[in-house]
Amino acid sequence: LAKALYNSICYRFECACFLLNVRKISDQEEGLVRLQQTLLSKLLGEWEIKVRSVEEGISMIKKKLSKKRALIVLDDVDKIEQLKALAGECDWFSDETRIVITTRDKYLLAAHEVEKIYETKLLSDPESLELFCWNAFKMTRPKANYEDLSNQAIHYAQ
Repeated sequence: LAKALYNSICYRFECACFLLNVRKISDQEEGLVRLQQTLLSKLLGEWEIKVRSVEEGISMIKKKLSKKRALIVLDDVDKIEQLKALAGECDWFSDETRIVITTRDKYLLAAHEVEKIYETKLLSDPESLELFCWNAFKMTRPKANYEDLSNQAIHYAQ
């Protein structure tokens, strides 16, 4: 959903960045620094940007992005530290910048004082089964002898 939104509106912004797998990357050594570096590089179009610490990255984001009209998507955020390092305060960015955050923890959004929250709805069983089958079998229905296993999978994943 976030990627579809990003793809449909990114052309309206001066620059745009979709940071995929924030949770996974930030858990790696120097992960937050690398995410800051990627964010700055993509939004500024400069590939030689070097960030040496999270604090330096915060300073660079504030200084270099405060006047840009940017679209930023932070995908799969699970810790407040990630938000503080990548999208700390509203005054880091112009009023026309939009930041979309995907997370499984809506309390994290409240803790970061996010203004608007959209909670996705679960798919119905038939919709879930079709989505699962497209990804697993490249067809709309389960292959023969995989019906029960497919239904177990969609119920487990909700």
